[in-house]
Amino acid sequence: MENLRKTVFIWNENYLEYSFPGDHPFKSLRESMAKKLMEERGFFHEIDLENAEPVTESLLEKIHDKEYIEFVKKKSLEGKGYLDDGDTPAFKGIYEAAILRVGGSVKALEMIEKGYDVAINLGGGFHHAKKSSASGFCVFNDVALIAKLAEKKYKIAIVDIDGHHGDGTQQLLYDDNRVLKASLHMFHRNFFPGTGNYDEIGEGKGKGFTINVPLPPGTADDAYISAFKEVVVKKLEKFKPELIIIVEGGDSHFDDPLVELKLSTKGYSEVINEILSIARRFSSKIILLGGGGYNYEATARIWTITTAQLAGLDMSEVDLLHDCCFTSSTNFVKEKVNEVIKKLKEIHGLLD
Repeated sequence: MENLRKTVFIWNENYLEYSFPGDHPFKSLRESMAKKLMEERGFFHEIDLENAEPVTESLLEKIHDKEYIEFVKKKSLEGKGYLDDGDTPAFKGIYEAAILRVGGSVKALEMIEKGYDVAINLGGGFHHAKKSSASGFCVFNDVALIAKLAEKKYKIAIVDIDGHHGDGTQQLLYDDNRVLKASLHMFHRNFFPGTGNYDEIGEGKGKGFTINVPLPPGTADDAYISAFKEVVVKKLEKFKPELIIIVEGGDSHFDDPLVELKLSTKGYSEVINEILSIARRFSSKIILLGGGGYNYEATARIWTITTAQLAGLDMSEVDLLHDCCFTSSTNFVKEKVNEVIKKLKEIHGLLD
């Protein structure tokens, strides 16, 4: 444990209020399961705990329209209807539940500024929320907000390995050259949100600072890690980030019911190791946010393993949480991913 990094875990028991009713796939059970796994393994003897507090409205207004914020408040009081076209139902108290979780990510940034190496807010990662609308179970976009707040002080890279494209984060930061946005996600036109193709690279002064890695269904550890190393790692090396924000949705896992990517916990770990290697080279701080993940048990395991890695804890404590083995893509999928890698290397000037 000589590689222990000063780590803080952001939590509030009221996070559990952000959980959609009925048979909706987004349940806060994932976060509480992950925290329980960590407690059972003694993580919090080595990792500090810090209480999340609601984000202020004035901070929210840095990225969201005031009218939209008022709309969410109104629907939160009514407790019925939807905040978007049908994915994100309103329930009584959704406004308070959302601002608390976003506040957790703001708190994570505050703790980084106070000297922590790693800050973890599994209650965050709402990368679909847009300037004036909810989307994909996300009410307010904490990812874009903390990037905006931090960019005066740090060069920031967002690495989004959720199974869905981080379209809200991309939209809110599309012309920003202080923030490198990298998203690996399953992609085809009929899959939510339908954005994130390789030719979406930013605009204005932000051109070239958005990198999308669209992956076909069936992409497993081998092809995923290859794309990550060949494209994202090379881009990060050029960019030299001072702060890396990871959005780690558990829905890229092979057992997820909503996404058809085939990552194992070992694949996730390999990606996190690559990010850690970059962080060591450039003395980057790290913020870990949650995201999607609809097999709760798999998602809780992924987040627990990643927390141990980032904090530099004894990995033997989490060995039993791993899937048995790395996953393999079919030759057809490998060829498709290689085509994507080739195109991205050309577009982003990463050819050897």
